Amino acid sequence: MNVKQGLKEGDSKDRIIASAQQCFSEKSVDKTTLSDVAKRAGISKGTLYYYYPTKNDLIFDIAGIHMAQITEKVFAMMETGDEHPTWKDVLGILFERLLGSKTRSRLHLYLINESLAGSPALRERLESTYTHWFQLVEDAYLHMAGGRPFPDGLPQLLVALLDGLVIQSVACEKELDYETLAEVAASLVDGVGSGLNG
Repeated sequence: MNVKQGLKEGDSKDRIIASAQQCFSEKSVDKTTLSDVAKRAGISKGTLYYYYPTKNDLIFDIAGIHMAQITEKVFAMMETGDEHPTWKDVLGILFERLLGSKTRSRLHLYLINESLAGSPALRERLESTYTHWFQLVEDAYLHMAGGRPFPDGLPQLLVALLDGLVIQSVACEKELDYETLAEVAASLVDGVGSGLNG
């Protein structure tokens, strides 16, 4: 029996991911099971397990897709146009895209919680993701810095800021003001960079 039965070739993962996102939005990440996702996708649990043996594998894939879309948008903005984007522009897009989705924020918090709860494999994957994000910050800074030296610790600081804002976006009823946050964070980045030259 073909484990892919019930799915058209080429759209299987997309269908599973779309179904999972719908379930997460309706029931929350914690309360959604792989059975819920399989049912929503109209496939057997065996077919789902073929692609995603664990819920964490599925969540990690979705989180990775979201982050890739965000970083692609940010770097495309830096590469196009006559004017160079400012840190406020870049961080504004990043904050709005990352923090503007409750589901995306909940996925990130779920992964952190699960890795801290004792999943070594997940912790290793999350650590690798953070390393990738640190490199993205460094690449963006060097692209925009105009020859200024790269400030040590800046990637960790910006990613920690994002982690904290993700928590606030989920825990607080009041919506975050992305434009103000981007302006403050941009002044921090500019100040750190200028301090190295001063």
